[in-house]
Order: sequence, then C-alpha cells, then structure tokens
Amino acid sequence: MIKDKVWQPIKLCDVPKGAKILTSTWACKLKSNGRKRARLNGRGYEQIDGLHYDSTSIHAPVTNKSSVCIVLVLVLMVDWIGRINDTKGAFLKGGLDQKKEQIYMGVPGGFEKYYPPDM
Repeated sequence: MIKDKVWQPIKLCDVPKGAKILTSTWACKLKSNGRKRARLNGRGYEQIDGLHYDSTSIHAPVTNKSSVCIVLVLVLMVDWIGRINDTKGAFLKGGLDQKKEQIYMGVPGGFEKYYPPDM
C-alpha cells in the first residue's frame, strides 16, 4: 500500500490538533475457489459532519437497472461505442484534495508489531 501511495505512515505527534484518528476493521472472506481475501475498512461513521468532512462535497455515482438498459439500447440503436467500467472498484481510485482533505487512521489490528507505539 505504501508503494501504491495509498497511505503514508506518520507519527502521532504529527497529527494536527482536533483531527480524528479513525479506527479500522478487517473484512475477511473465503471465495468459492478456496482463496482467502481480506479488506481493510476504515470506520468513517466515527467522523462528524462539518468537523471532519464537508457533506456538501460528497457524492457517489449510482444508477438503477432501467437507466443502464436505456443506455444499452441507445448504444445499439445509434451505433455508439460502449465501454464497461468496474463500478465496484470505482471508489478505490478516488482522490482527495491533499491540501483540504486529510484522513488519519490508526494502525490496523494485527500490524501493531510492525509499528512503534507512537505511530
């Protein structure tokens, strides 16, 4: 994750005053082919609107089945070029404005031995 610049470890003393340090939880899953998957989830519900984030800037691309069907019919009728996007992974590549938005998360469970107590 550090190599992909998803997150950057910092010391607790470098966290600004008033910033919320989120905790996290692991979501583990056994796939049908026997492969094990784990996902780290930050507990965003611990944040307070207006203090830790601005709710007016939050938006998520959502759609319903009928809208998708209409677009597919238009693609076929008008001879447009259709492209498929992975909407399940769309939020993984979301960017933050580094100057305005900072998210601080504590060391995930199971990784405490790799980080000193002041991290």
